Amino acid sequence: MPRKSPGPKAKELGAELRTLRKDAAITLEQASVAIGLSKQVLSRLETGKRNIAPDEVVGLLGLYDVTGPRREQLLTVARTLDDPGWWELNAPGLTPESALLADYEDRAAHITDWSPLLVPGLLQTPDYARAFMLDDGVAPAEVEARLAARLRRQERLRRDDVRYTALIGEPALIGNDDIHHDQLQALVAAAERPNVTIRVVPVRSMPRLGRVEAFMLLDALPAVVVHVEMARSGVFLEDESLTTPYLRRAGRLGEAALSATLSLRRVIELRAEMEV
Repeated sequence: MPRKSPGPKAKELGAELRTLRKDAAITLEQASVAIGLSKQVLSRLETGKRNIAPDEVVGLLGLYDVTGPRREQLLTVARTLDDPGWWELNAPGLTPESALLADYEDRAAHITDWSPLLVPGLLQTPDYARAFMLDDGVAPAEVEARLAARLRRQERLRRDDVRYTALIGEPALIGNDDIHHDQLQALVAAAERPNVTIRVVPVRSMPRLGRVEAFMLLDALPAVVVHVEMARSGVFLEDESLTTPYLRRAGRLGEAALSATLSLRRVIELRAEMEV
């Protein structure tokens, strides 16, 4: 039996099934009749207001002619709706806000990160992250736990079901020590992953855009969520009237950024300058 309260996985699965139904040119009424559910119940399934049982998913996927790896992936989600994510297991060093962010990251199909002054957290090396945590006044006893949680979040980018775009302000790449050198090397390595795109926003393009605080766009169906960073915390925005300005800002930053190829070249140039 499905659990009583739908969680994030159920909402994501419902949205995916709705997309598959529309792609198959099948109406809500046709689908409900085919699998023996009322139109109202199927609508609630698709909008994440009711949990989905595995046998219901089997019927819908057969109706929509979904086969192969995609079918198995969706059935796995249906069978594990109640399984907690690692961020729900009271991981040391993971604040409630970071746990919520990890949840959104896990569900997002596309993540866009704007970071004007620091390398984004999902791309930071352990030494780089540790140094800035200490500089920010985090107690040394807490740093390693927070670092472990961040490294766990970074594993999200090693899965091929997410596309990640990092828009990085050029000042974030400037440094003169081994920590910064190794961080640039890590960016070069990350850019080789097929699902990771790194683009640099040059200083000359940042006078006004650079005043925009760091933020992350998480395309987590059924809506885009924006996480805005603050000094020691952050805020999540979900209402369309609040997220739209950030979508526009991301678009403007993308227009100002170097291409992925030129960005990689710039990172390599800065890394080489540190070696002189």
